Amino acid sequence: MRALVYSVLLMMLLMTPLLVEAQDPFSGFESAINELTQSIMNILNLLKESAISIGRVLAGTLIALGVVLWASDIFTYKGRKLILAGIILLILMELIP
Repeated sequence: MRALVYSVLLMMLLMTPLLVEAQDPFSGFESAINELTQSIMNILNLLKESAISIGRVLAGTLIALGVVLWASDIFTYKGRKLILAGIILLILMELIP
């Protein structure tokens, strides 16, 4: 009788991890999916920061080129448009982050 009780207790002890694994068979994938998601978020954040940096440089270039064109009376109208476009781009770059 004791042998039967011991064998039942041993079987219950061995079956507990199997039952937990049977209830959630994809628990091992959860950490891999979380790491992949975090990596994707880091890449997207890097791309966003790079785009904002490039946009700020481009806005400054547009404003400087527009001022040169406007002040030299070569292309006054295009110079004003470039200045306005640079200011709008600079405002948008400051609002995005």
